[in-house]
Amino acid sequence: MKIAIIGTGNVGGSLARIFTRKGHTVTIANSSNSPALHELAKEIGATPATVQDVAQGADIVILSIPTKRMVDLPKEFLQTIAPGAIVIDTSNYYPLHRDGAIEPIEKGMPESRWVEQQIKHSVIKAFSATNWYNLTEEIQSGLSRRLALPVSGDDPAAKAIVSQLVTEAGFDPVDAGGLDESWRLQPGSPAYCTNLSVEEMHVALSQATNERKPDSSGIRDSEEELQKAQEMQVAFFQAFDNAIQVLVESNQGTEAAVTKGIVDQFMSGRNPGDILAHVFEHKRLD
Repeated sequence: MKIAIIGTGNVGGSLARIFTRKGHTVTIANSSNSPALHELAKEIGATPATVQDVAQGADIVILSIPTKRMVDLPKEFLQTIAPGAIVIDTSNYYPLHRDGAIEPIEKGMPESRWVEQQIKHSVIKAFSATNWYNLTEEIQSGLSRRLALPVSGDDPAAKAIVSQLVTEAGFDPVDAGGLDESWRLQPGSPAYCTNLSVEEMHVALSQATNERKPDSSGIRDSEEELQKAQEMQVAFFQAFDNAIQVLVESNQGTEAAVTKGIVDQFMSGRNPGDILAHVFEHKRLD
């Protein structure tokens, strides 16, 4: 298939590597059209393009950009896709440290339904509920089992095709229902970024509630409270990113490996601040 990917960060870049390796014709674009885009394309055998032109003739278009950036996509970028082309939304809404509050989402509209409205094309939500490093060969090769990955959308035929891509990417796809039910795999849900089997994923999806948790909401009782929450989350993610860089520069592993190591420690129940402080002091993980 001809696959166009908009966004070449950790998720989009990893998917580009996967699908070129699987023999698909992959075209990639990002907002800056930077030298790094062209270097990645050359490295993996993809074709670099502008955001305006990347989807020309594409069977699959993967949107792997921040939620708030969906409104910046060119209005005509999907006009030249192949007949019956499928658009995959991998994005997640992070209102405090990145996206700002998006009112319809805060009021309960599923994130990918909002994305549909911005691009005026139906989407399938996939590749959004796993940590990016699970998309790398390095991390997948060390797993004891395949992980489940939920797929949500309204078109059964499109979901079947996307599920095949999920399988090619090394996961077991799980049908998470229609897009109106895609809140079940949004940030803060039991299915989000948890390494589950198919059976466990079905349970996690069934346990989700359509209630946005404070850490995933850009709404507070006052502007001061909102500003404080934003500052705390921005500071945390800056420290997290800095800790990853410290470990990579200290030859403790690749970016994927050290990110997984830190997240695993977060998930163990230890205080995240203590974990990051240890990294900065000792330049290693316990």
